[in-house]
Amino acid sequence: MLEALPSVMLGASILVSMLIVFALRRLIMARYIHAAPLFEQPRRQFILEYALFSMAGFMAISANKVYYGIPYASGSMFFIGFLAFGFFIALDLSLGRERAIIEEGMNAQSPPRTPDALRPMTRKFFMVALVTTLYVMVIIILIISRDLSWLNSMDSHQIAMVMPATTRTILKEISFIMALLVLMVVNILISYSRNLKILFDTETSILKSVSKGDLSRFVPVATNDEFGAIAGYTNTMIHSLRDRIRMLTALKVATEFQKTMLPSKVPAYPGIDVAGTILYCQEVGGDYFDYMALPGSRLGIAVADSAGHGVGAALHMTTARAFMRFAAESYQGPAILINDVNRHLTRDSNETGRFATLFFLEINAAGKTLKWVRAGHEPGLLFDPATKSFQMLMGKGMALGVDETMESREHRINGWTPGSILVIFSDGLKESRNKEGEMFGEKRIRHAVKQHPDKPADQIQAMLIKDFKRFKAGVPMEDDITMVIIKLL
Repeated sequence: MLEALPSVMLGASILVSMLIVFALRRLIMARYIHAAPLFEQPRRQFILEYALFSMAGFMAISANKVYYGIPYASGSMFFIGFLAFGFFIALDLSLGRERAIIEEGMNAQSPPRTPDALRPMTRKFFMVALVTTLYVMVIIILIISRDLSWLNSMDSHQIAMVMPATTRTILKEISFIMALLVLMVVNILISYSRNLKILFDTETSILKSVSKGDLSRFVPVATNDEFGAIAGYTNTMIHSLRDRIRMLTALKVATEFQKTMLPSKVPAYPGIDVAGTILYCQEVGGDYFDYMALPGSRLGIAVADSAGHGVGAALHMTTARAFMRFAAESYQGPAILINDVNRHLTRDSNETGRFATLFFLEINAAGKTLKWVRAGHEPGLLFDPATKSFQMLMGKGMALGVDETMESREHRINGWTPGSILVIFSDGLKESRNKEGEMFGEKRIRHAVKQHPDKPADQIQAMLIKDFKRFKAGVPMEDDITMVIIKLL
């Protein structure tokens, strides 16, 4: 019987078995656990440790069988106790592995992968409780059945003599086993609590940092349960916020760059009062206006609108502006200028399908002449304060970037009434709608000009913007809006 085996011999068989298992463990760890994906390592750690403990228990009772002739049946309770002890040790080491992964993940610079399959924590707790209960039941049953078998081998007189002592022994054995199991369960609960506290504290700390704008850290994803899923989704959010901030930063740079392309100051030309502005519906857009000093003390004014809005339209318009500035260096007239710009723009962006409309105006204040080219753009509005009437600066012309062979037509007006007001605008102004779906329309533009004919150009522009914002009443803009007000004195 195993109980009759001296403690030194039993301890020696256990020690030798554990040393053999420990040597195997060192060989297996690198290939089976360290090489596995992070989510798999705690589970594999548990499987390995439990398998090795089971092997050590079997080796111990096998050694006792070979060397001391103790039958396997006698060592069954010892083996089950070894399994129970090994279960809790393996679970504790598995939680330790999980804790190490969490701490290692705190220093990760890239977001860990979100687990593909989730294993609910409730299932883990259920399995631990179930296995613990089963081991307690089996061990108690084995203790009682062993003592009952021993009592059955006695007569009634012997049973009466040993019953009190046997009862105390059974109670002591059960109490000892229960106390040992309680200690093991408490240790597992403490280990679980440590992991949960780290996960809670880490998640809370990082979310607090995110709320303050710090996106430098990710939540370590060390489990494939609910905490792993929450950590994975948090990391996805942080990664998306980083991308969003990069985009906003790039967009801010583009916005600042586009602002530098607009006229920094109003040109000082005798007899001409000018004011221009752009209202973008996004951070950047495809509208553009510019003032150009032309030979013979003439002033060139360009108002353009690239198809669409946003970054793509802004880049397209930047290209058009560069071509226009380059062509203006050898200026010979509005039509020649626009033909050169169209030819270069068509070659550059023909495959993109993008195009731009343009209204280009040349003002000769000394000769009191207006020359313009209209390339698919809204016509300009010329207000005569003497007759309080408007003349539309019409003209046929195709948008730029469509046909390389397009020939622009130049139009001309000789003379004007002092105080005449010329308005050039993009279609975003006229076609803007309010919450009722009504368009701002050309009529409101004319009304704003007629109401303030004696005001300077910048004040007329301010009044027109005020009317526009009152009309929109908070409704988001659908398109960029450009307007240039020119007062001919």
